[in-house]
Amino acid sequence: MDNFVYCLVSNLVLLAGVQLVCWFIRAMRPDVRLHGTRVFVGMIALACVFDAALTFLVFADAGGAWRARQPIESFFARAAAYGLSALFALVAGYLARRRTAADDAEREPRKASRDALVIETSPYSKSTLPM
Repeated sequence: MDNFVYCLVSNLVLLAGVQLVCWFIRAMRPDVRLHGTRVFVGMIALACVFDAALTFLVFADAGGAWRARQPIESFFARAAAYGLSALFALVAGYLARRRTAADDAEREPRKASRDALVIETSPYSKSTLPM
């Protein structure tokens, strides 16, 4: 259980760090579209593959002190922590995109369809009124 908790906490700290770095990159270079959630899920998938390779190919046959640590049994706890943190990142990213879309829709007026009649109400503010 300790393995699961430590791995989950470290993955969530890594998620916060990746999101922060991606936010800084987007603030410095607005033309770069870097999604922290996708970067994090990719990193977690790569970490899980490497963890499985080390656990089942290297430490599974190692004797001595490694047997006392039970690498195969602890792998499943770490894999569950990887999956849970990736799921948390995807759900948080989805909710953030929904909130941003709702905020953007609230700020922007509705756009008129192509064939709708549009009347210019003010040349100064360039506002229009769809009919």
